[in-house]
Amino acid sequence: MSNITISSYGTYSTYTLASPLSNGQNITFANNGGEVGGGLTLINLKNDEGAFNTGTTSNGSYYANIGSGRILNFQPSTYGVGGDQITIQVITNLFAELLPGGTANPDTNPDYTSLASDVATASRDDNQILIAPNGSVTTTLPEVDFPLTLDAAQQQVLREIEQALFGTAAAADHATVDFAFAHRENPNQNGTFLIDAVVSVQNAAINPCFAAGTRILTTNGEIPVEDLTLAHTLITHDGEEQKIIWIGRRTIDLATHPRPETVRPVIIEPGALAENTPARRLTLSPDHALYLDGVLVPAKELLNWNTIRQDISATSITYYHIELGRHDIIFAEATPAESYLDTGHRGIFDNAESTILITHPALMQQRRTAESCAPLCLAGPQLAHIRQRIAARLSGQWSVASGQNWSLTTNY
Repeated sequence: MSNITISSYGTYSTYTLASPLSNGQNITFANNGGEVGGGLTLINLKNDEGAFNTGTTSNGSYYANIGSGRILNFQPSTYGVGGDQITIQVITNLFAELLPGGTANPDTNPDYTSLASDVATASRDDNQILIAPNGSVTTTLPEVDFPLTLDAAQQQVLREIEQALFGTAAAADHATVDFAFAHRENPNQNGTFLIDAVVSVQNAAINPCFAAGTRILTTNGEIPVEDLTLAHTLITHDGEEQKIIWIGRRTIDLATHPRPETVRPVIIEPGALAENTPARRLTLSPDHALYLDGVLVPAKELLNWNTIRQDISATSITYYHIELGRHDIIFAEATPAESYLDTGHRGIFDNAESTILITHPALMQQRRTAESCAPLCLAGPQLAHIRQRIAARLSGQWSVASGQNWSLTTNY
């Protein structure tokens, strides 16, 4: 069998896998364009027709895989928006095969009956199971609280399914895997329902970080971000003073990262955004938002591969984030940029407490909306206007859009 590539930009695409992959066959998400909110790609794993191989190893542990191939370039959602999905049809069949003794007599296996009952309720109450990068398994508790209780064997089954789909890529990418559940009417039996799992990934690499060496405006002048301490006070865009309450640090090996483009630093050359903005070369993470025309725009949305580009030569990068008492706009190389907003992914930093877990994507989005100091702009006319103005600076000419002239300066 040959490799399969699924295009996902601008259209809804799907591929159904009814039997395991063979001969190193891979399913690759093309994710053309990479725009947030682009077309959804779906792999439909028909477990009722044997999409998984399952069995027991020589030491008695159970395993699952989708054959010798892998699912590659799976696009995570950003703040709960966009991304790819995998549907596992009739996931209770897979539970029965993986839980010890489940296949022989699943109805009398306490682990199976408990987990099958829990996911059936979850499919009605919009409860989800999350697997964090450290392998811990937790559940969400929506307004209709039905706490899923998962014992060690049930958690291991879910981790085994995650490994079957993504190998070690999800953990290496500091991503949280989200199992949601949906029920549908059984076409062969009136009045009964089948339970499917909808699997998505929230990439926890989304965080506003400055590269080492970036100079931040403080009451004591501009100081390299790596030299900042909790004793420093920053000057905000509104002229206020805010104390630093936490500094996060993370070093990333880009050579071994499974999705280096998601964390590869963005370089913004002096004057790329406006006159003397930045004042010097600015390097930050792709998701770090700049404050432009009253909105926050992630750096990756401004790439023109000339004055704003990713550093493709970097093999590793050390990032720092700066958290204030509240989310605010600070100055990095004289450029207005956001401070860190903890939406639930503090645990990805090297110096974070080991007990911190990553929040569910929907809660990330809620917190981002509620606590952000300015609206987040990921698409639409306003982003198009900002991009046009940056392009005009490249050509030195005025840019005309919708019958209006756009100046070469920003509204800081």
